[in-house]
Amino acid sequence: MLRPRNVLKFVKDSSIFRPGYYIGIDPRAKLVILGIRGTHTVYDLVTDLVALSDKKVSPKGFSTHFGTYEAARWYLRHELSIIRKCLEKHKVGNSYKQDYKLRLVGHSLGGASAALLAIMLRKKSKEELGFSPDIVSAVGFGVPPCVSREIAESCASYVTTVVLQDDIVPRLSAASLARLRNEIIETDWAKVLEKEDWKHIVDIVTNAKLVVSSIQDVANKLADYAKVVTSASSGDSVKDPPRLQGPTKVLKPDGEEDVYVPEDLFLPGTLYYLQRDVENINGVEDESYTLWRGDAGENFQRILLSGNLMSDHKCDSIQYALRDVLKTLPLPLPLQED
Repeated sequence: MLRPRNVLKFVKDSSIFRPGYYIGIDPRAKLVILGIRGTHTVYDLVTDLVALSDKKVSPKGFSTHFGTYEAARWYLRHELSIIRKCLEKHKVGNSYKQDYKLRLVGHSLGGASAALLAIMLRKKSKEELGFSPDIVSAVGFGVPPCVSREIAESCASYVTTVVLQDDIVPRLSAASLARLRNEIIETDWAKVLEKEDWKHIVDIVTNAKLVVSSIQDVANKLADYAKVVTSASSGDSVKDPPRLQGPTKVLKPDGEEDVYVPEDLFLPGTLYYLQRDVENINGVEDESYTLWRGDAGENFQRILLSGNLMSDHKCDSIQYALRDVLKTLPLPLPLQED
């Protein structure tokens, strides 16, 4: 966490194509940091995605969704000079000591903008930037799919994406939402209710209705099944069936002919997945987390029908999971002074 005195610029309010952000320094890690805030609510993200046109990827391989590309360009035009001055100020000029590096961080849409900005900066020369592009890296949390597979794989060495368990945002696409709609309609909720307890069913139904509330038949069916809930054993989510490959056949909202929605957006860079492990100890659920590394160019094709698909996107939830993982890591060796 940065100390207030190390925050050089803080812009709380967002504007069109420019989320709130801050610029600061981390003396211990020797980093100049640009932090970009994400969207206020997950529900806005879902609404925006449903209302978007079919064009998802620009010729450069960047997503045109959510205005993340425009936001990245805004930071490039308006904040590059202050970043350059900050890096120059903290340049050591000594081969025995490390100069400061540039770290771009963000949550949700802010994470997507951070990743796209890192990709843009890496493509520029040292002469254009005033510093080496090799010192640029980005870390995003709960980032939506926002680049082509080629771009996702090419930035794996300097862009990291962290996803918590059932977070809906890294799985957001027109195809995955349509697939969720069909899954809800086709699910035999009577059987599900026999296996799940009341609290988890309420969470699942509530979240699913919020995500696809624009589709009336889905909301109605969920509401009908919510009325017939009976007692059941514990559980958290409907079993995850095998992943589908290739284009997805989905129904139009009006129930007419089928259409095909291609899977063409991917999470940027190297993926790290925070897995939740729940153990029942003497009737009390104990929660812990494990960090797994995935492949670059990963694409979650399904939205998990879970009671946590919204809460797993919250910053507090991600921070809690990361802190739990860090507690299990060995302590670093103390630095030796020459």
